Amino acid sequence: MRPEQAFPRTSRIQACSKGTAVGKMLALAVALAAACSAAADTEGLPSANEVREGIVRAAEAFSNLSYKGGYPFLISGDLETRYNGGHGTLRPHPDRTYICIEPPATPWVGRAMLRAYRVAGDERLLGMAMETGDALATVQLAVGGWRMRQPLSDQWADTHIDVPGAYRNTPQADLDDNRSQGPALFLVELVRDGSPSERHREAMHKALDMLLEAQYPSGGWPQYYPLETEDGHSDLGNYRRYHHINDATIPDCMTTLLEAYRAFGEQRYLDAVVRAADWLLEVRLPEAAWAQQYYDDFVTGPYKPNAPAPGRWFEPTAITAGETRSVISILIEVWLETGDERYIEPFGEVAEWYERSRLEDGRWARFYELHTNRPLYCTPDRIITYSDEDLRPGYAWKGTWGNAVLHTIQGVQDRSREDILAGRDAPPSPERIRQLGRAAREALDALDERGLWVVSRGPEDENIRTDEFYRQMGRLCAYLEALAAREG
Repeated sequence: MRPEQAFPRTSRIQACSKGTAVGKMLALAVALAAACSAAADTEGLPSANEVREGIVRAAEAFSNLSYKGGYPFLISGDLETRYNGGHGTLRPHPDRTYICIEPPATPWVGRAMLRAYRVAGDERLLGMAMETGDALATVQLAVGGWRMRQPLSDQWADTHIDVPGAYRNTPQADLDDNRSQGPALFLVELVRDGSPSERHREAMHKALDMLLEAQYPSGGWPQYYPLETEDGHSDLGNYRRYHHINDATIPDCMTTLLEAYRAFGEQRYLDAVVRAADWLLEVRLPEAAWAQQYYDDFVTGPYKPNAPAPGRWFEPTAITAGETRSVISILIEVWLETGDERYIEPFGEVAEWYERSRLEDGRWARFYELHTNRPLYCTPDRIITYSDEDLRPGYAWKGTWGNAVLHTIQGVQDRSREDILAGRDAPPSPERIRQLGRAAREALDALDERGLWVVSRGPEDENIRTDEFYRQMGRLCAYLEALAAREG
């Protein structure tokens, strides 16, 4: 806040100061008060140099835990045990050459290093990001994608190595949980932001080409690609070939291709995004939201292409309150990019559906039955039920997803496209800078003597996690970005 805003009667003080000593003293008091207020606002906040030093220290310490630029999901606090994720679990993995591909592991660490390079300008940070790019290029499958976790070996793409935690030992790319889209997105940013490596560029194009090839003519994507492989494995008749909104598979494909278009301007990337967005509009359920899966374009038998479909045994054909959130987010991005109002027209009906589907406890069920809109659940013995008393464990049957969706929709309805775009480019307010500064201070203070962020979430008493590294580096980078925006 500027002094003239804090003291609206400054004009009177200025008038007095011209003719009297009292006026001069009052003017001096105003200036001193303003200076003290500004000092109080910044007291305890780190300087830009302090944050840059903290970023480099944390990045170097975390990079030392990698294997040739690749990371596990989690490492015990004593650095003795490495864990990788699989089927919703974390498992000890004694072979340090195995790296976790599923975000927020290796690709998201690379993104954090790259963002740090953009704001701090230290070439060492770019080098760390490039090393991660090399790791992902090394384990990239021949088809162009990645799996959940892979051994960091040049021979991997040409073999049928049995990867623990993968569904099968076949060279299909996995689009579930951002496992192929995430690495591709990181490579897009890496090439865009300065990597001179032709290897990174080739890996990026290979991944983006795969996403274009994997897209169904109608606009969606399957969970695995290709559907049939040279070793005879086939996903024909398998739910993994369906259009997958579950786990944000389709929105993640769209996000990666949209960022590729914004970075390089190739129209084919935007065309694929628009085709997918049009498909999402087409398959939205009447006066409601979206389903988790839809039958693929070439399904046979009594099923219709693009009709709502079941997933695994505990995922019935239903409207989903959970996965709709990612659909809303990507449709907003397509609207902002194209200016086409069609992509936000359904939002009113979607909001109304969330309002009338709220449970008594204020949350939402993950699934709602078609036609009746009754909440659906599943018991451990595989019975679909209306009761929430005996549920299959390890699954989010209820959640607060609707709060985020309703807030996001309200934000779009209250503002024009031009206002939203201008707001993204506007410098942060002083209060926002203070908030970011306090968060940056907390991040710096949380570093241990080794330069690592250690938390108690996970299988050990103390853990070093890739998601925590990504979060804390994000706090430091956001503060530097805000300071730079204020200056310039």
